[in-house]
Amino acid sequence: MARLGYGALSLCGVLLLLAGCRSALSPWSKLPPPATVLSTAEPIWRQLATRRHTFQNLKGLAQVRWSSPRQNMAFDETAVVLDRFEALRLEGIGPLGQPLFLLIADSKRFALYTPQEQRLVSGTASAQNLERTVGLALAPEALQYILTGDIPLLTFPASGKLAYRRRDNLYVWTGEGSQPAGYYRIWFEPYHLQPIRFEAEDRFGKVVLQVEYEDFRQLDGFILPYHITAVQPLADYRVVWHYSEVKLNTGVAPALFRMRVPAGTKQVELE
Repeated sequence: MARLGYGALSLCGVLLLLAGCRSALSPWSKLPPPATVLSTAEPIWRQLATRRHTFQNLKGLAQVRWSSPRQNMAFDETAVVLDRFEALRLEGIGPLGQPLFLLIADSKRFALYTPQEQRLVSGTASAQNLERTVGLALAPEALQYILTGDIPLLTFPASGKLAYRRRDNLYVWTGEGSQPAGYYRIWFEPYHLQPIRFEAEDRFGKVVLQVEYEDFRQLDGFILPYHITAVQPLADYRVVWHYSEVKLNTGVAPALFRMRVPAGTKQVELE
């Protein structure tokens, strides 16, 4: 894990200054610069690789706000379960404890159950299918990385340019990635090399995805943003997650990722 000096500031002090802030780029400009300024992104990729290796699973509760041109949805309590970036479970819970929706996905398949409609929609775990069902054009794997405060890239880029912006006290990496392919800009805070903003562009130079991470908390040595915003400007999609309770690496039962629905449920398979 990369270790960078930052004067007399402790980890707790940095997190205290950053917690609860609604501007992803402003807090670091008020803090001292790192003792050593990086010239390449290799320490950042090593830090993220170590972080991914440390992560095993996540169980938590979050408020979720979805907005799109067609509809706006709000879930005050959503149960989130992630397992090794391999499986995802999101369950919306109503004010009386009633289930509102259940989404289960891995790298190959996804299934969305809506009890009120007695309907199960399933298909390939692709960004296109999630857009058709939940209004967010993200593959389940990418969504899992976002929900852990990581960057939604399966492999780290091999080339690109890293710059330190003294005015903002941030690193900014720009370059191309292969999985998925695209042109990216990624902002990192300079003390623990945590991503705080991610942007992806299409081949025409238009931003197709923006992710911002805020309100960082430390959980057993793992730094997690409790406030996450994902925006897809071209489609006018916006989703905000705000964790209220999180447990890391406590173990999850495989049965949580198996979909079971009542007899008589209408089933739809997406091509």
